[in-house]
Amino acid sequence: MEINIKNETLPICSCVHRVKNNFSAECDVIVPDSKPDILKVLQLSARPKVTSCEIRNSHLIVAGTVTFDILYLADNEEKCVKSITSSCEFSNLVRDGSITDAMTAICDVDVYDLGCDVANCRKLSLKATLCLSGAVYSCCNLDIISEIEGACIKKTPLYTDMICANSRDITTVTDSFSLAPDKASIIEILKTDGVLTESSIKVIDDKAIVKGTVRVTILYTSENGIEYSGTDVAFAHILEADGIREDMKCEHSVKITDISAVVSANEEGKLCTFDISTQLAMRVIARQKACVDCVTDAYIPHGAIDLRYSPVSVDCVERIIKRDADIKERVSLPQSLPAIGTVYQVIARPFIESSVPEGDILRVSGYTEIYILYLSGDSSAPACSYKTNAEFSVECDSPGCMLTPVTSCKMRNISYVIADDRTVELRGNVEVEVQCIKTTDTDIVYEVTPAEYTPVQRPSIIVSCVHMGRTLWDIAKEYGVSPDDILKANALESENDLHSGAALIIPK
Repeated sequence: MEINIKNETLPICSCVHRVKNNFSAECDVIVPDSKPDILKVLQLSARPKVTSCEIRNSHLIVAGTVTFDILYLADNEEKCVKSITSSCEFSNLVRDGSITDAMTAICDVDVYDLGCDVANCRKLSLKATLCLSGAVYSCCNLDIISEIEGACIKKTPLYTDMICANSRDITTVTDSFSLAPDKASIIEILKTDGVLTESSIKVIDDKAIVKGTVRVTILYTSENGIEYSGTDVAFAHILEADGIREDMKCEHSVKITDISAVVSANEEGKLCTFDISTQLAMRVIARQKACVDCVTDAYIPHGAIDLRYSPVSVDCVERIIKRDADIKERVSLPQSLPAIGTVYQVIARPFIESSVPEGDILRVSGYTEIYILYLSGDSSAPACSYKTNAEFSVECDSPGCMLTPVTSCKMRNISYVIADDRTVELRGNVEVEVQCIKTTDTDIVYEVTPAEYTPVQRPSIIVSCVHMGRTLWDIAKEYGVSPDDILKANALESENDLHSGAALIIPK
């Protein structure tokens, strides 16, 4: 007997390992001969940049550089503010038995914490605690039996999210702006900062256009002392992303990996123009949901077949929940710090500490690390920084007991008001995203072969009782007849008409 089957292909992209790993990058910095000695470090910031992310010899290896910006008070008569920039390489290796070389890793690195020790007036020991986060995916095509000709079959739908496109690119955006005519000439740039204020994505076939704005702020010295100025820099970049289409669900990210500015003169020779260079790392991921009804059991009425089964496990993002957490914080400076003249910059970085299901609610909590850099007007400490934390929490409707929540967060906006010379009122908004991932584990039929059939002698009339947990399929398979024949013999419309204790006539 020849068995005719129909096969379908289900693309599967399963997360085999979620990465969450803290590691350190350390370096010693010697003050250049052209710079004065260090009296006190005013602010330390860092920017990590991933240069490679690969799986080799079943290990995930992520490498890159971290750039440190140090703002310090000089140990000289003028007590002036100076700056140093230094960088070092980092590498982090993740070992996991489930990782193989054929898998795909999507990871990024953020700064978790910073430390600085002044070994002496001309040497600094810097340490950045970096957080590697992301996932390792196994992507393949699964050949599935969806039909068996002449057989009664039992099916289970398998849903999966396939990563159809994963594109990453680095672009450099340049711009320039000039100070107002009444401003004094620029002497030296101390610090250049950038914050992504908005970004959007537009998809066309095999391409993604990412647009946005970076707010650039520059701290510098002039004849009038320490000042700052800034501008908004718009960008638009086309990423080549083979396989991406408009109807797909697309995620994108933009990260500032490097930013710098140099001073140039106008036609009159006045140093009043900043030429800005901003390096942006962009990533676009496109996903598409797929579904195939796969055969999990089968039999042939009045016949016989042999089935071979294989276990499968597939993941699918069932839904995405987004909640906003408001940050309202009144920050009062300690008496050891000078009073605020004007705020140069407020940096806010949110972190999730826990996500705990409680009944029908998922409670997500964390904190936002806030840095306030301000100018004081005090000649002994003209620029100062203060760090504080603001806690946040949100509640999400339970994603269901069978779903696995995966949480992430980002800072949507941060603003401030100077209440008095020692108090800053902060307002912000953290967006918390919960991906509810459903995992389906089942055994599917992957091979069907004919078997020898021996007819069974049976009474002309058989009556079978319906028991709790026993389905129409179970009864039909036991007696080797089709479920439809049982329904017809008992004048029933569907299996929903069955109830526990009912007596069913089983046809020949």
